[in-house]
Amino acid sequence: MKIPAILNREPLTAPAGVSKLTKIYFARSPQPVLMKEPAQFWDEIFIANEAYMLGEVTHPRIRRLLAYEADIHRLFLEYIEGATLNDLVQSGATVADPARTHRLLQSVAETLADMHAGILCGRPIVHNDLKSMNVIVPAAAPGETVLIDFTHSYFDGNLPPFITDKKQNPAGTAKYFAPEKWAGNFSNGFKGDVFAFGVLAYYACTGKHPFDGDAAQVEKQICEVTPPSPLELGVNVLRNTVAIMMSCLEKNPDRRPTMEQVAKFYAESAGLFG
Repeated sequence: MKIPAILNREPLTAPAGVSKLTKIYFARSPQPVLMKEPAQFWDEIFIANEAYMLGEVTHPRIRRLLAYEADIHRLFLEYIEGATLNDLVQSGATVADPARTHRLLQSVAETLADMHAGILCGRPIVHNDLKSMNVIVPAAAPGETVLIDFTHSYFDGNLPPFITDKKQNPAGTAKYFAPEKWAGNFSNGFKGDVFAFGVLAYYACTGKHPFDGDAAQVEKQICEVTPPSPLELGVNVLRNTVAIMMSCLEKNPDRRPTMEQVAKFYAESAGLFG
């Protein structure tokens, strides 16, 4: 694949410290593009996997693949001006505006529900790395979200071998890692996404992760401890929102709702904010 000449490069910092990210401008193209390159050996595998996954997906709430140079593992993605959900949480914006936060979480839930159902891609997809840093809120659409980073994603029933090695190095994702994954069980990726959504929703609504500390402390809490209800923390959040959020954090994956049920709840309760 012939890539146009790159006129300008602006290196970007990835919060998790993985993959080299650069904002670039092509000749005769006014719009910037995000270029992702390997920073270490494993990045080559992750980037190749993301290129494969995004090559099969077309969804308005998923970052688009523009091109992929397989020989050097260079991935070109849609550049989206905006903030990550993590940025908004850390700024206090999500706690200060519960109505907007509800809309953002509804957007994420609907995207995941579409992925799990195989809508707009033909095959059900497990994201497998949902976290606040992998959700972008576009500046042009502050009530919407775009899901990014499909490096660890897979089509249901086709779990790549490198995914099960993640427990050995869960940096950056440990707080979102479902209990069964800590036990080495990766057989139900959909319910793992549901758990991660519960962590994401809790964090967005309270400004605090439900499980915190070093990796060992996080693992113990996720497997053994029920976090305090956001209502106990004095957060302004709907009681039924708390109920669905906490159900996503159930230790037993069979007791968690589906993402379709979660998305339906957020859509039906959106009107409670007026």
